[in-house]
Amino acid sequence: MDNTHTAAAPVVVKLRERGETVVRPDKSWKPYPCLLTRRELQELIADQLG
Repeated sequence: MDNTHTAAAPVVVKLRERGETVVRPDKSWKPYPCLLTRRELQELIADQLG
């Protein structure tokens, strides 16, 4: 068993300052369509899942 440990990448957390607002997407936001039909999407997913 290999017991070598690799250093994890440091996590940088930016703390919000007082009065800074959080930018959130609108509730009506929807992702852009990918211009594929439902059948094409199903075929792609089936191919990826095997």
